[in-house]
Amino acid sequence: MRLVRSRHDTRSAILGYLWCTGGSFRPDLAQGVALTEASISRIISDLKTEGVIQETRRAAPYRGGPSLFVALSSGISVAAIEVSNNRLYAAVGTLAGDTLYSERYDLPDGLGAAAVTATVTQAVRELAAWATPRGLVLEQLAVSIPGYDPDLRASPIVPLDADALANVLQRELPETPARLTNSMVARAVAHRLQMGTGVLGGSYFFVFVGHGVGAAIVDELAESGDVETCEIGHVVIERGGRCCRCGHGGCLEPYVSTVALADILEVQEGDLIGRGDRWPDDYNIPAAARAEIKARLGLLGLAIGNALNLNRQRNVVIAGWPGALPAEDRAVVLDAIGASRLGGLQGIALTFSTASLGREPVSGLALAAFSFIRRSGARRKQRQQLISN
Repeated sequence: MRLVRSRHDTRSAILGYLWCTGGSFRPDLAQGVALTEASISRIISDLKTEGVIQETRRAAPYRGGPSLFVALSSGISVAAIEVSNNRLYAAVGTLAGDTLYSERYDLPDGLGAAAVTATVTQAVRELAAWATPRGLVLEQLAVSIPGYDPDLRASPIVPLDADALANVLQRELPETPARLTNSMVARAVAHRLQMGTGVLGGSYFFVFVGHGVGAAIVDELAESGDVETCEIGHVVIERGGRCCRCGHGGCLEPYVSTVALADILEVQEGDLIGRGDRWPDDYNIPAAARAEIKARLGLLGLAIGNALNLNRQRNVVIAGWPGALPAEDRAVVLDAIGASRLGGLQGIALTFSTASLGREPVSGLALAAFSFIRRSGARRKQRQQLISN
């Protein structure tokens, strides 16, 4: 069945498919976006003229097959401010996925609002100072903030004043469209890029377990590309329990985050994160520590099972440190989901993804590219010409 789309939606669908696949031959692209080659031919021509996509010659996938390969342009720049793992990252990259500039700033838990604002101001100013003399036009900026809520002036996780940030962006990058969002949106979008397209064939419940713990509902087939966040890390599992950075006691996060895991292993969190998926092999984990880790995984599974009672998703994807564990340890999560979910495990498919730890600002740049794509690839200079005309 062919979908009825506006021209804007068709452009976004084409760009989104190229983004998820890393590029495509025209016949595969047409099939991937459920359109005929004739239907997308003019749009591809327009996107090439605008410099949003590029076509290069590549060996045909089969005898007599196509030889022109369509991909996102490496000449379009996007930027990101990503807050993660007690640090702030400022970066510039290309739509094609290359990182051109990246700087890291310390942003420890408990830092006051004035100090956070000063750090963000410095990061944005230095990013703009790097891009401007190089003549780079930043087509999109994404700002990823843990616990961000547009209805709150500041996140309860990171005291970053949204109004102060908006003023900094207006002063330093006045013409660059900016998207402020919860860091789980960025994580989920980056994971969707990593998975490619059509892997799960529908919506799924995405959970990330790192320095922060969060969840989102993602529909890889949705035309809107929307991601609905769920603050699973701040579900209270033990009243009066461990203190959480959000100010509550007994949240899930201080039991299963990389902070908690580092404490169990008696190592520094920074070292743990730096090891990525290698951490179970790099550390000598005593039996008592392994048992405690499995107990914490059980808490994670219980929280996920209860979340599934509220939203009946059948596909669950867990990214972060649990994915590096052997299958027998990860099985604890599935058992706990079944113990807390109404109806048990019937119909539930659980997938563990790679740790994705220590890869910042990959998520922020992925979100910036995705936001540009959702705007159908409309470039700044073209919008300015339309306004002036």
